[in-house]
Amino acid sequence: MTSALIELALWVVACGVAGTLAVKVAPGRGAWLVLLATAAVAATAAALLRPPEPRHAPRRPLELRDGLVSDDRGYVTSDACLPCHPREHATWKAGYHRTMTQVARPESVLGDFDDLTLYFDGREYRLQCQGPEYSVELPEPDMVDRAMAIAESGDMRAAQEFAASIPRVERPITLTTGSHHYQLYWYPNGNGRELYMLPFAYLIEDRRWVPRVSVFLTPPNLREPRKAWNRDCLPCHSTGGRPLYQAGGGGRPDSQLAEAGIACEACHGPSAEHARQNRNPLKRYWHYLTETPDDSVTQPRSLDGDGASQVCGQCHSLNTQYNGEDWARSLVDGSPYRPGEDLAQSTYVVQPDTLDRSPLMQTFVEERPGTLAEWFWPDGEIRVVGREYNGLVESPCSKGGEFSCLSCHSIHDAPPTDRLKDGMRGDAACTQCHAQVAEARSDHTHHTLESEGSRCMNCHLPHTSYGLLKASRSHKVTSPAVSAELLTGRPNACNLCHLDRTLEWSAGWLQRWYGIEAPSLNLAQRSIAAAPTWLLRGDAGLRALAAWHFSWEPALRASGSDWQLPLLSPLLDDPYDAVRYIAARSVRQLGGLDDSSHDFLDPPRQRQAAAERLLRNRAPRAGRLPDGLFTESRAVDLGVVQELTRQRDDRPVYLVE
Repeated sequence: MTSALIELALWVVACGVAGTLAVKVAPGRGAWLVLLATAAVAATAAALLRPPEPRHAPRRPLELRDGLVSDDRGYVTSDACLPCHPREHATWKAGYHRTMTQVARPESVLGDFDDLTLYFDGREYRLQCQGPEYSVELPEPDMVDRAMAIAESGDMRAAQEFAASIPRVERPITLTTGSHHYQLYWYPNGNGRELYMLPFAYLIEDRRWVPRVSVFLTPPNLREPRKAWNRDCLPCHSTGGRPLYQAGGGGRPDSQLAEAGIACEACHGPSAEHARQNRNPLKRYWHYLTETPDDSVTQPRSLDGDGASQVCGQCHSLNTQYNGEDWARSLVDGSPYRPGEDLAQSTYVVQPDTLDRSPLMQTFVEERPGTLAEWFWPDGEIRVVGREYNGLVESPCSKGGEFSCLSCHSIHDAPPTDRLKDGMRGDAACTQCHAQVAEARSDHTHHTLESEGSRCMNCHLPHTSYGLLKASRSHKVTSPAVSAELLTGRPNACNLCHLDRTLEWSAGWLQRWYGIEAPSLNLAQRSIAAAPTWLLRGDAGLRALAAWHFSWEPALRASGSDWQLPLLSPLLDDPYDAVRYIAARSVRQLGGLDDSSHDFLDPPRQRQAAAERLLRNRAPRAGRLPDGLFTESRAVDLGVVQELTRQRDDRPVYLVE
């Protein structure tokens, strides 16, 4: 029973008891006494049961160690939602949106800060914990940047002399980001309330620290620009954030937020007026019992499909402003978008074929050739996680209908891992609209009903996006086509399951079943399995996707699970840390090397030794082997493997999650 029903029941019972007593005491005046008693009890009940007055966050900034606070713009924080919405508050609190940004306290910090010393780029970082407070002792960060800039100019002697003079400083750890896969940490850089990111990430499942650059797909030896939380993360990793940089984006920022993390008002909008109006219980009962909309707050589920998706899309998209003036304003006041508004009125969602809509983004891309490749496949399909809205709006399902993110996901009625509603991990996500396909599933898929090939998402939403050290499903609904892969390099869904088959094999079945014309293919595409080819000669992003699929359970059921180890061996010595990590994880899941014999951050000589040991794994005596990669004696064909590895696409890949 909801809190509104409980409150109403208590109120009615109290009034009834009071009225009954009044009639017994003075029967002649019973009607008047009942009326007066009811009014008195109702007033008392309203006073007792009324939610507390909405609490605005204090306007004066607190110390960074206590967390950032907001100005008064109508935000009241999730605490104000709890009295009337306990179930919704509890389900939100149990999820990872809430913990996207947290104040660094014992209940939120997952990493080991127990007087631990870490090293990165030859510099020492000492992590400490004293009671409820965390800190890092490190070389003064801005002077480190100056030393690196001098080194990049070529004057190594001057760089070394400058580096030797850099003092060590102690800074408090103020905020954390993330709590699901890994956690990152922020400290004040001494410039107002601006925060820098610690150059390490804590891998939660592995329970270990690694360099931050190792968890992102970045080229070897790339000097990643130092990130400022206020500029780069505050808009989407907090609620009601205002960077409050000085005009033009410089100076000492006095950043503020309504609430750390992604809280109630991120999706429902500033709610001070809603909380004020609903202190009257009659109003709450009226809305609840009549199911009439409450205009004082935004309910995403009551919006049309576009509007509901835009609530998610304000963060789950690659977006920017339309012009430089709007960008400068956002560095002061944050995003102007509020849930329920038209996102396009204030925010440009980037698509490669619409850059002319945003002179700001168009200029940025022109000045930095190759920028779009950091986010998109060559045909404009989004390539990185966290930008699902970019794919959704390009899907036929979302155009002109009621379909939205909420068709499959829910913050309040789904597990916190992926927020997929009950049944939406299966085919119901698609058959809720495509009933005719559901009635003749096997005729449509040409696979048995229990086969992974009959799962709608495996064919139409394959794992072709990268991020968080894994592959994730695309959110652009497409159909498998080998020709699309030849055009873009994006792997097709058929060969992501059938790891042992060639492109020619997939193209042949697609032509036979669906009339899709088979493209012209070269000798290797006709004779060597596609997935191992991606694994060995693809670019770093494609190698990461292939390595993840090599231990993906549906692919192992379709392709067998006893031939992959020697083909994964070259990736144990891949130039990219993230690719090595994903490959090593797949090797462990397949029963290859144990943790004590290999680490993805080992020096090159040790990595090469581990790769050589893995390469000696032989295929089993029976069972199908992938096309073109094993000899008649069922040993891996070293010549083919070495040639594919020699052809590896080593162009720099930087995928910005």
